[in-house]
Amino acid sequence: MALLITRPSTYLPLLINMENDDHRYDQTSVAAIDDSKGYYQSTFPADIALAEGLLTRCPTLESMKSQNVDDVSRFLNQNLPVSYSPSFLMQFIVGKDCFCYFARDLSRASRTKPDDSAIVGVVAGKILRSALNRDVCTGNVMILAVASEWRRFGVGWELLRKLELAFHQVASSSITSLKSIFLHVASTNTGAIRFYEKGGYAYEKSESGYYGRRADGIVMRKHLES
Repeated sequence: MALLITRPSTYLPLLINMENDDHRYDQTSVAAIDDSKGYYQSTFPADIALAEGLLTRCPTLESMKSQNVDDVSRFLNQNLPVSYSPSFLMQFIVGKDCFCYFARDLSRASRTKPDDSAIVGVVAGKILRSALNRDVCTGNVMILAVASEWRRFGVGWELLRKLELAFHQVASSSITSLKSIFLHVASTNTGAIRFYEKGGYAYEKSESGYYGRRADGIVMRKHLES
C-alpha cells in the first residue's frame, strides 16, 4: 500500500554525507532550481522561499533502525488514515531487500526532548522477485507520507528518490534486472496521482475496494529501461 500526502513545489537539494548515509538539505540553493529535473518550482518569490528555508527547514534523510521504529509508527499513524504497527515496520529492518527511510527536522529536534525524533516524512518499500525468473525483480513503494507543515518543500521527492536508488543498488549488486517500480494509490487522491505522474509513474489498472469502503485502488507503475 502506498499513500502519499505531499505535493512539493519548492525543492531543496540535499548534501550527502557518505560517512553515515545521512543527508542534509543545502538551503542556500533554493533559488537555483532546474525545472528540467521534474521538480515543481516555488509559487513564492525566491527570496521568500530562501528565507523560510534558512529559518525553519533543516531536514536529514536517515535509514530506519530498531530504535526509530516506535517513532516512525507514531508518525505514520498520526499522518495517514491507516495504522502501521511497530511489528509491521520491523520487516523493513530484518527483511531482505526491504527499506525504510525517514526525514528528520534537526532544527525542531534541537529544541525538543531527546526522545522526540522530529520525523517529518517516511518512505518504505521492498524488492519483489519473480518466482519464474529470479533474475528479474520489481520495486514496490509501500508507504510515502510527509507531515502537513513540510509539504511543498521537496521532502516527498527526496524520500521517493532515496527509495528508488536503493532498489537500483540492489539490482546492480546482484546482477538482477529491475524492470519496473509500482505502487498503489487511492483513486480519490488526485494530488498523489499527479505527484507520481510527475515522477514517471503511469496508470496501470484499478482495484475495486483496495482501500475498503474509503476508495478503490489504482496501480501505478514506472517502467525502467533494460
